[in-house]
Amino acid sequence: MRITQRVLRDALVLELADEFTYGNRKEFSVPVERSRVSACRHLILNVEHVTYMDSAAIGLLALTAQQFKGENKRLSLVGPQGTVKQILDLSNISTIIPTYPSEEAAVSGHAA
Repeated sequence: MRITQRVLRDALVLELADEFTYGNRKEFSVPVERSRVSACRHLILNVEHVTYMDSAAIGLLALTAQQFKGENKRLSLVGPQGTVKQILDLSNISTIIPTYPSEEAAVSGHAA
């Protein structure tokens, strides 16, 4: 999995690409943990270029959401496509992590 990060207004964006699986959970956890202990109040996970996601990745997303909620921080998902969107819809992840069509919508908190 490739992860790039950048700042968009007051949010940190992690752009994920390729497969998000149990095997690359540490690659994901390191930048997420850094954002948790920083002054970052909003983390946006752009999954537009994720081609596959397994159940461990979904569990990691749910755990991350609970940690952020407990710290009064925001976590958002942006742009799931194809099979990944179907998997996330089936898991009902949007009940714990707001999902947006664009990064701008996530920053503003509106479904656009």
